[in-house]
Amino acid sequence: MNTPSVTQRLDHLRKAMKAHAFAAYIVTNNDPHSSEYSADHWLARAWISGFNGSAGNVVVTGDGGGLWTDGRYFIQAEEQLAGSGLRLFKAKLPETPTIAEWLAATLPEQSRVGVDGRSISRAFYQELMQAFAPKSIQLILDQDLITPLWYDRPARPKAPVFNHDLRYAGVDAQEKIQRIRQWMAEQAVDALLVSNLDNVMWTLNIRGGDTPYCPISESYLLVSAQQSRVFIDREKLPEAVECTLAEYGVTAHDYDQIADALAQLPEGCRLSINPASANSLLVNQAPSSVSLVETPCPVTDMKAQKNPTEMENFEQVLRLDGVAMVNFMYWLQAQVPGDKVTELSAEKQLREYRRATSSYISDSFRTIAGFGPHAAKMHYSATADSNATVDESNFFLVDSGGQYPGGTTDITRTFHFGAPTAQQRKDYTLVLKAVIRLTQTVFLKGATGANLDIMARGMLWRHGIDYKCGTGHGVGLCLNVHEGPQNFSQNPKEVALKPGMVITNEPGVYREGEYGVRIENIMKVVELEENEFGVFYGFETITLAPIAVNALDLSMLSAEETDWLNAYHWRVYEALSPYLEASQTAWLRNATKPI
Repeated sequence: MNTPSVTQRLDHLRKAMKAHAFAAYIVTNNDPHSSEYSADHWLARAWISGFNGSAGNVVVTGDGGGLWTDGRYFIQAEEQLAGSGLRLFKAKLPETPTIAEWLAATLPEQSRVGVDGRSISRAFYQELMQAFAPKSIQLILDQDLITPLWYDRPARPKAPVFNHDLRYAGVDAQEKIQRIRQWMAEQAVDALLVSNLDNVMWTLNIRGGDTPYCPISESYLLVSAQQSRVFIDREKLPEAVECTLAEYGVTAHDYDQIADALAQLPEGCRLSINPASANSLLVNQAPSSVSLVETPCPVTDMKAQKNPTEMENFEQVLRLDGVAMVNFMYWLQAQVPGDKVTELSAEKQLREYRRATSSYISDSFRTIAGFGPHAAKMHYSATADSNATVDESNFFLVDSGGQYPGGTTDITRTFHFGAPTAQQRKDYTLVLKAVIRLTQTVFLKGATGANLDIMARGMLWRHGIDYKCGTGHGVGLCLNVHEGPQNFSQNPKEVALKPGMVITNEPGVYREGEYGVRIENIMKVVELEENEFGVFYGFETITLAPIAVNALDLSMLSAEETDWLNAYHWRVYEALSPYLEASQTAWLRNATKPI
């Protein structure tokens, strides 16, 4: 059977919508847990629209529709939507209506809107219902129109889960559940539904293999004062893992039994759910006798502050990952002058250097290896058709990471193997200055990522430059590469930064059609001092890899910035050189010499 084109898929969906009297249908890439990276089975939005970015939702109407995605994907989305008839809505810009606002303004009264309720969160459902109420627009959750059309839809994953050893986790599952129950008592709730997959994995000290990049597995954890129950496909649960869970008082049940378990909660039970991750179909099936208490999941905060064992492992992993990066940089410098490197070959070679590390599990996301104009697409992924050869004429941006039992890595370096233009030097130097300025920030306890985002972004604003994304995000430990609740962004809802948190520092410059520049390090939050004015925190960079200096305009760096870079490079050389071969050590010595 020939694979239908995007236009044909949309036509087929519109026929199905007409049969169900739907004026619009919402399609997402979300699994039933609103995970950032879902298993292939759930990538319905990518299938229906052709847009394969990690973020975005599609609305299909009888004669049109659109894709809502954020600034990381504006360039990519325009290209991938071409010819589909779907319009790009640039999400999060002040002038752009949300999906709920657009549907409420566009559709006639008493219209019917369909969606697979498993694929939208309780929070999104409530946003839609509030917007639809004035026009009495109905939202139908139990009509999955995609599966009958997607004849070769991938099966739901069956990869087994495995124990995440205590030498990496630092704290056993029983103690973590005890902390959850303490939180429940403080909040006066009788039960907690943990629906974020990374939170389930972290609490139970297990990991899975549902996606290529995040060691998670579709599951729920339901905790009450008397019971701790995990709901998971039993085929994924090896006996050894089930026995370990049982030792900590956790019983295993089939994934699909979660709805029945909620229905059997005692009358008047106060059940805490996270509306951002619990899917609307499941929550709407909860009996009216259960009182829903909508709160952020407490595990998210517990997980964010890494314990001493986790932090020690994390820093060791970054050391090993740094060795892989040095080997990769050494290889690039030798191969690029002969036109021997393409975006795809660079991605493959970097993976091989990580794989040579004995504890490597997988990449932590699809490597962004973009040369020239491709680097201006923040989340570009090379294909056979787009695969560019890297030469000496432009920037080559490589954003990559690995999964290891002891941690998750995320690092970006931008290279130029020729003679940068004056504008290129200025942009590259401004990005480094922004990185250094945020790294050196000292802040009062209670400051949030929104308070501090300007420390990096402001360096670029001075020159009339902005980037349409956040400045940094939390990072998991053998879990999601993007992990909340901490972020650097302009969202005023960002949380306070605390010691034990790790967060990326990654400002950039993206000139459409020309090039992109980004430098990214992971930092940990540390306490610096306490005095009569309060407690002050700062950052310590824990990523270890050289930053290319040949594209810098040294006249733009202050003495303090130069000192920071030299000190950082000295630390990189001291930490990584014992793990390198002689030729790579010599290369690193030159790459980290004082400027």
